[in-house]
Amino acid sequence: MSADEIEPPRRGIIAELGRRNIAYVAFVIILVPTALLLEAGGPSGPDAGGGIMLGIIVWALVSLVFFLVNAVQLIIALAKGQAARKPLIGCLLPILLILGTLLAEEIMLR
Repeated sequence: MSADEIEPPRRGIIAELGRRNIAYVAFVIILVPTALLLEAGGPSGPDAGGGIMLGIIVWALVSLVFFLVNAVQLIIALAKGQAARKPLIGCLLPILLILGTLLAEEIMLR
């Protein structure tokens, strides 16, 4: 077998998207039911909403830090002329999740 016949190893979906981006999506997926569980165990009536609000605050803080870290890495990658796919996906993920949430809310209100 010659060197020309050897195929390069294929990269998996985790390597393509980046572990940090997949961890962010997993964090959001876990945060939603956790906030709902906190809400279910909390007070009802006019004092309700603490679990959902905690989930929104934690999501906003983590998303802000995640976006800023990826924005800095995107700028560095572009300045060095390196591949910037993973930081670009990381910058778009929080924005897309916020837009998706607003769209889902709009659809549910109709």
